[in-house]
Amino acid sequence: MKYLLNGILVCISLCHANGQKWVEKTYTYESKPNITYGTAINFAGGIDTLKLDLFLPKCDDPTHDSKRPLMLWFHGGSFLAGNKEDASIQYLCKEFAKRGYVTASVQYRLGFVADDNLWQCNYPNYSCFFASDQAEWMRAYYRAVQDGKGALRYLINRSDTYRIDPQNVFISGESAGALLSLGIGLLDTENERPDQTRALSPAPKPNAGTLNCSYNVSKPLQNDMIERPDLGSIDGDIEPTNITFTIKGIGNIYGAIPFDLLKNIPSNKIKPAIYSFHQPCDIIVPIDSNYIYWGLNWCFTNGYNCHAIQNYNFKLYGSRTISDWNEKKGYGYDIHNEFTNVIFPYQFLFGTGSCLDQVNNPCHAYDNRNLREGNLAHFFASKITTNPYCDPNFVSATDDENLPKINVFPNPVSDILNIEANVELYAYRLNTMYGNTASQQFDLKTTKIQINITNLKPGVYILDIQYKNRKRWFSKIVVP
Repeated sequence: MKYLLNGILVCISLCHANGQKWVEKTYTYESKPNITYGTAINFAGGIDTLKLDLFLPKCDDPTHDSKRPLMLWFHGGSFLAGNKEDASIQYLCKEFAKRGYVTASVQYRLGFVADDNLWQCNYPNYSCFFASDQAEWMRAYYRAVQDGKGALRYLINRSDTYRIDPQNVFISGESAGALLSLGIGLLDTENERPDQTRALSPAPKPNAGTLNCSYNVSKPLQNDMIERPDLGSIDGDIEPTNITFTIKGIGNIYGAIPFDLLKNIPSNKIKPAIYSFHQPCDIIVPIDSNYIYWGLNWCFTNGYNCHAIQNYNFKLYGSRTISDWNEKKGYGYDIHNEFTNVIFPYQFLFGTGSCLDQVNNPCHAYDNRNLREGNLAHFFASKITTNPYCDPNFVSATDDENLPKINVFPNPVSDILNIEANVELYAYRLNTMYGNTASQQFDLKTTKIQINITNLKPGVYILDIQYKNRKRWFSKIVVP
């Protein structure tokens, strides 16, 4: 009984990392900032150079052919502001790289043609929120989706270089970044393309008072009219690829969709799982269906004596509506919702979630980022099928004087595999390249082991040995 118990404990120790892979933060990482993934025409007719920051988990493996899931993160900012250096997005990229993902923070095109009127109010950058017309909101969203798809294809085309598993892709974002992420994962047929993205009549030059808006800086806005050409296909033209890939999950952090994107999934496509976090008191992006800035507009008109931005209607369908559509219409997506309980009280001065309360305690934000990040990691981990995976605790077979001397012979082997060491060996496990256990023993306390492998199928196996202080040593074994 004692030996059985010890064996179980050692097994738990050996299997723990595998059982918690993609959740526990066991990796260090390296970063590759400012990688140019493409160029695209911005709303003013100029050229934007688009970049991403890449984060790679540092690890090794006996065969050097392990793959990692890919996760792209997109910043918020209403498609008008923000950048890939966003502190929250950079943090999340690093935290998921520590879990074994290849992650990227992606910049995308920002801005729209602002109104030729100057809207004034005692609120920062108020006039910057006003588009020339409703079509400009949709066009800004569409350009961002095209860029996000291009960034994804750029990395898929370099999947061998970055050791990415193209069949395990995850797209996540906050606010506008969540709208964009849902668009990348769900806008997948040309018949879903919005009419506003086709060629439109030119828009009047924006009012001079908006030229200091961040998205207008350095833009060619000198002509009296701004051309609005056809924006092209839903995929854009950055980095075409012939490599098939699968988006396994979408992280929707207080995001929405501009119309029902759930219903037209091609029959040969896997429906991505969706994690949604949203607060009902969010006054920027509605949790249900309403116009962008729906609650902020109420605050503008009931406290700041301003005009509501929603006169140029850009209607959004938030996280709860997405879930309701999925359930009531039988779309069949795996959606995990995490919604809080505080509602917008339609009060300017008083109460939780009121206009002034949201200055310091915004509902368009996390209630507890660590909690939501961890829950997202657990939800996505259940969807990942990447094998073999890269072990951060790998120690290669080497003659380094600080490592144990472990001799494994013969290799290749067809009958008996011998292991001899200058340290006491506690346990071994022989795994297939896909993580399945072919042979194992525990509570050995010996310097010599023999493994009968006559019943094993030909192939490559990974020998995982545990020695002094429960350290681990790995080697590749070939069975001809």
